Amino acid sequence: VAYKDVANGNKATVMKYDGSAWVPVGTAGFSAGTADYTSLALDSNNVPYVAYMDVANGNKATVMKYDSGSGWVPVGSAGFSAGAVDDTSLALDSSGVPYVAYKDVANGNKATVMKYDSGSAWVPVGSAGFSAGAADYTSLALDSSGVPYVAYRDGANGDKATVMKYDGSAWVPVGSAGFSAGGAYFTS
Repeated sequence: VAYKDVANGNKATVMKYDGSAWVPVGTAGFSAGTADYTSLALDSNNVPYVAYMDVANGNKATVMKYDSGSGWVPVGSAGFSAGAVDDTSLALDSSGVPYVAYKDVANGNKATVMKYDSGSAWVPVGSAGFSAGAADYTSLALDSSGVPYVAYRDGANGDKATVMKYDGSAWVPVGSAGFSAGGAYFTS
């Protein structure tokens, strides 16, 4: 479990259950500063990755992973997003490539997805700010073929739920945008 750890300066902490007790993975409170909207994923070798809104880096997105020899290390640059983010959501594809979805303040509070490309740089998946309007509670998942799907509360459609997927060239809605009967919070 990853969380914003009030007992450690509101920094990120990851803990695991070792069979008898909950123990920290590396150092508790490992982020540079406050970590909001923590999101945890494990790769195929059970290496934990954490994405969060990095207050120490302009409220931008940061991803870190646990290296058993070095502790928690950034994946690419810390604070890699264009501007401030909210609602960071992390997923890894079958090759261990991390993807992050978030509400992109630098792009009209719309949804953006980025991936760590070829282990060298964070790049957008399709267009940044691809949703029609503000996207709250962004939640990311990848299917078995690595196709990213993002669910969110859709400000352009009465705050109802919308799901979009990246079809290889563009973000397209899955079914109708704004498909829930009313407003949708904490979409997952």
